[in-house]
Amino acid sequence: MHVRDDTDPVSERRPTRRDVLEAAGASTLGTTLSALSAGDAAAVRLVPEATAGGDAFEVERERATSVFPQSIASGGPTASGVLLWTRIDPDAHDGETPLAVEVAADEGFDRVVYRGVVPAEKFGRDRDFTVTVDVDGELGSDGRYFYRFVYGGDASEVGRCRTLPDPGASPDSLRLAVASCNDYLHGYFGAFGRIAEADVDFLVHLGDFIYEYAGDGPGDRSISLPSGRGQASELADYRHLYRTYRSDELLQRALRRHTLIHTWDDHEIVNDRWWNDETDAPETYSHPRGDDPEFMRRLYVEGIRAYTEYVPVRAKYEPSGEEEAELDPDAIRENFRLYRSFRFGDLADLFVTDERLYRSPPPNADERGPSVPADVAAENPGRTMLGADQRRWLLRGMADSEARWKLWGNEVLAAAFRFVEGGEATVNADAWDGYRTERQRVLSSLAEMGVENVVALTGDMHSYLAAYLLTDYELTLGESLDSGSGESGRDESATERAGVEFMAPAVSSDNLVAMGNIPDSEAETVVAALQAENPHVEWFDSSHWGYAVVDVGTEELVYSAYAVDRTVDSADAPERLLRRYRVPAGTVEMERVDGEPVDTDES
Repeated sequence: MHVRDDTDPVSERRPTRRDVLEAAGASTLGTTLSALSAGDAAAVRLVPEATAGGDAFEVERERATSVFPQSIASGGPTASGVLLWTRIDPDAHDGETPLAVEVAADEGFDRVVYRGVVPAEKFGRDRDFTVTVDVDGELGSDGRYFYRFVYGGDASEVGRCRTLPDPGASPDSLRLAVASCNDYLHGYFGAFGRIAEADVDFLVHLGDFIYEYAGDGPGDRSISLPSGRGQASELADYRHLYRTYRSDELLQRALRRHTLIHTWDDHEIVNDRWWNDETDAPETYSHPRGDDPEFMRRLYVEGIRAYTEYVPVRAKYEPSGEEEAELDPDAIRENFRLYRSFRFGDLADLFVTDERLYRSPPPNADERGPSVPADVAAENPGRTMLGADQRRWLLRGMADSEARWKLWGNEVLAAAFRFVEGGEATVNADAWDGYRTERQRVLSSLAEMGVENVVALTGDMHSYLAAYLLTDYELTLGESLDSGSGESGRDESATERAGVEFMAPAVSSDNLVAMGNIPDSEAETVVAALQAENPHVEWFDSSHWGYAVVDVGTEELVYSAYAVDRTVDSADAPERLLRRYRVPAGTVEMERVDGEPVDTDES
């Protein structure tokens, strides 16, 4: 987003109560903590008072690694604040020392705009020594700030955070880094090192922030779970996974430099998961006990608890604190709500959906894998990915949006994508192809309501993709997927373009080539055949890893796909631009604007 003065984020906004206190002198700033009614697992909120901050803000030493081993992060931006996150090392935690947090307009903290103190009794073992503080209402809109935590005289690293524009503002631009799928055991996080240095406004992560598996990876990357099992089965396992992932220096850099907007996919709990209404419990074929309702309810509750402890996400989370009540099937879905929207003035609205908690069983629920014959996926049209309430929220929000661009933070592939081999067409039923009727309902509704400039930003598939969102797709052989050629003789209005979709690749998780689904030596041939079977797909690549950058302007949106070598554990891991597409505002057309792929140092 355009910021008029990056050196002084408070200069172009109306004064807040915090500014008045700052003018009176930083020594008069002080806060105490009040817990939200949502309970111990929810973010705590700092409430300012007129008393002095005391000694808690005196920095005598800087032991960021030993006191703050998982570093710091910010997330959940609003127009007047963010969530600030850290974790204290248990060996440094004494149960008596409060934790101080400072936000300033400058990196040297000479112009402090917010100070808060978390009393010692408010953080500790029950939250695995993590702290999330909410400074919503304390910062100015469209501002860049610096923040740090101080514990017993030891300071954390300095992070940068960003607030949203005022809802009535008219930003010139918005720049998002988009990432997904960072498996610690499959490769290094060089893409996060590159994202850390990228000149972007926010980091959008579309899920699979952790993977639930134990095992050995490259170099010294290995994970042994406290339970001794091969995949997460209890709260201690999830906490251990988050601590391990958050110990990665390159991921830490990216989270220190950019405020996070996150939604989960499946691996934050367990692979390929859904909700079975017959058993009133989550279910999966990817866990040895995935069909045990009582176990799966408990797994969800403990996975969600660890998620809210370690990821600064502004989600509704209202645990009762009573185990029996929290395991009630209705409570699991009522106590936690992840879908939400972000407004970037009149330039863009970002709608972030939850495509796991409400989805019904896929067409292959009794099988052990997502790939199914296309004709099977087309059966049973009553399946839902979003659930009725979330679907209404998404459609109403996009229809009512007055922003130029309507962005959709979408976890799994929305466009149809069929594989044809041996005369049989198959699809990934874990993606929207398994929920074809609801996809048609959503995209047709957007087209009928005249919602323009719809762009889905997608993860999950460990690949790059640029495709058109059509109001209807035909999946089985003999049915054309091409909306514009007229060759099929079908009514072209039935397959109207509703928007475009751009996919962010995996940061490190195995793609189709690495998994052996596409032979490396035949990748170009196979990809060409896939595009022939899916003519609405302009580009597909499952041979590289990296991230994407999305530049949103008043006249156009530009998607840039970067490849970063996952075999190099360095912030300078080799990077190159693979493709760049431009979408002019008011059209549903994408234009390739990069020419031939070239090596670049651009980040």
